Amino acid sequence: MRLSATIISLGCAKNLVDSEVMASHLAQLGYSIDSDPSKASLILVNTCGFLTSAVEEAIDTILDLARHKESGSCRYLLVAGCMVQRYGKKLLELMPEVDCFLGTAHCYDLMRVFKDLEQGGSRRLWISPPRFLFHSDLTRTRSTPFFSAYVKIAEGCSNRCSYCLIPILRGPYRSRSVEDILIEVRRLAHEGVKEINLIAQDTTAFGSDRGDPGALIRLLESLDEVDGIAWIRLLYAYPHRVSGALLQSMAQSRKILPYLDIPLQHCVPGILKAMGRTAPHEDPAALLARIRGQIPGIALRTSLIVGFPGETEADFRALVAFVERAEFDHLGVFTFSPEAGTPAAKLPGHPARKIKEARREVLLTLQRSISRRRLASRIGQTAPVLIEGFHPETEFLLSGRLATQAPEVDGMVILTQGQAEIGDLVLARITAAHDYDLEAEISVPL
Repeated sequence: MRLSATIISLGCAKNLVDSEVMASHLAQLGYSIDSDPSKASLILVNTCGFLTSAVEEAIDTILDLARHKESGSCRYLLVAGCMVQRYGKKLLELMPEVDCFLGTAHCYDLMRVFKDLEQGGSRRLWISPPRFLFHSDLTRTRSTPFFSAYVKIAEGCSNRCSYCLIPILRGPYRSRSVEDILIEVRRLAHEGVKEINLIAQDTTAFGSDRGDPGALIRLLESLDEVDGIAWIRLLYAYPHRVSGALLQSMAQSRKILPYLDIPLQHCVPGILKAMGRTAPHEDPAALLARIRGQIPGIALRTSLIVGFPGETEADFRALVAFVERAEFDHLGVFTFSPEAGTPAAKLPGHPARKIKEARREVLLTLQRSISRRRLASRIGQTAPVLIEGFHPETEFLLSGRLATQAPEVDGMVILTQGQAEIGDLVLARITAAHDYDLEAEISVPL
């Protein structure tokens, strides 16, 4: 009998790496991965539990997939990840359709969990304090394109922002060793990967858990020497850890891209203090000026929270003015969600939902015009483009990304002329700009 499994990965790229490890475990158990859940004998949903909205999405997804236990060939329905870590035993009665729940500490323990399940074990909930750390001996069945991969350099978080559950869901910050990451990246390069995206809850805290603040720079310098890798991107950089030494290392590198994702969350000192983001760091505007001064042309992404408890109209106007001046290349805006178990949920002065949504729309509308203006300034320039495949809406056009566009979260480059293979790096001349995307013509392969 042919065994197949469908894996649904919800949430962030860090979750995706966990899903890829679990896919590899299922392959070792004799399962082939199939995207069609109606044909799968096992369905696994890896959940996000960071926000209530993400939990609601996960529950809807699980209940929808549970029907395949009645109408399809599904024998086992497994649920893993942050939602399980957050709610634990409450899920057992809420979703009797699920055969097994795995918290974040057991996503890498699927072989043992499945053995217990196959032997008729009665344990439905596998949950414990999250302490596990990814290492290079683990295999992954990658779901990203063959030329691009996420590399998780650390797990957990110790920043303790007042609105965030990650330290509870993922445990304290713990870094991998530089040597172990290099083993993984060299293997990925051998597999044909050209783009490495370094991820963690806070990549700039790398090594801090073991008293080694220079570890990140050593890692970047070592990765710069790995043959076959062309692009290395640094995601999730905490503001007060973006040091001059880090920027200098990025500026001198041949492969570290001029791109930083720095989740600022707000710009008003009082709001930042209430968020628990009180570590010594410079004014956000001064930080951006320093970064751009050391790396001219760098692309900056940030995320902001609107409607945090106590945010006044004056605070929001200050945030709007900051975004106007900052001119981020990429911007995500979230409305504050009071998550049970966080200090921020108990703060007074919660703006009404309509106010939060309206403030979010103001910032997104503003960013749309900023993005279009910044992209239009690139018309006529020639830049490297990583070819990702055909345009989502037509097979007559190729699409790709600039070095200043991270996968999934930023825009794309639509190639209107020229031929290339998926995974190629080409030079392309930019000919037109839209709100978030560019059009370009391929000049020459790199």
